[in-house]
Amino acid sequence: VEAVITKSGEKINCQFVGLTVGVSPNIDFLKSLQLKYNRGILVDEYLETSVKDVYAIGDCAEQTNPASGRRAIEQIWYTGRIMGETVAQTICRNPIKYSPGVFFNSAKFFDIEYQTYGQVPAQTPDGVKSFYWQNTDKKLLVRINYNSENQIVTGVNTFGIRMRHEVWDDWIKTQKTIGFVLENLPKANFDPEFFKQYESEILEKYNSENETNLKLKSKKGILNWF
Repeated sequence: VEAVITKSGEKINCQFVGLTVGVSPNIDFLKSLQLKYNRGILVDEYLETSVKDVYAIGDCAEQTNPASGRRAIEQIWYTGRIMGETVAQTICRNPIKYSPGVFFNSAKFFDIEYQTYGQVPAQTPDGVKSFYWQNTDKKLLVRINYNSENQIVTGVNTFGIRMRHEVWDDWIKTQKTIGFVLENLPKANFDPEFFKQYESEILEKYNSENETNLKLKSKKGILNWF
């Protein structure tokens, strides 16, 4: 591959092309039934379908009222697990609402880790600031979004640096500020031992851009998180 030609005729030179086709729920074999459906099988907050005692979970389920910041259909392994646990509670006469919690997704492109925790949309929304650090030599980057008024972190993207899910999940749930997160960033580092750490470099860039004097307060490792 040498280039991509857009519909407008623009030529974008490149060395590699990645295609993401998405996921379409395979529900054609159910369309003769009385289930209500759209792209997927429509479910309420308890994952109930339009037919009594029939539930839908996983890639085929489409939320009629998805949680704020979440998509109606989520093809992620951990949401399928939570859906299964939710329906199990209902079947055992302890009905609970489906709650996917803080969004996260991780993937690996060849040898490069890519992770997202919380909300990091392609376009930064009003009232949100975005701090960006990149090490061009190693092709590593970290982007952290946070509320411009109260400094509370709303999401993070990492590329090439592996982060701990449980740490970021807690920081976002408990509404930690960008200052707190950066000073304790080594706690979230999940790269193997003897990998170079970049937290000092990341913090230095933030201090330079924001005229702050934040300093690292913790060491790497899950035991230091508690």
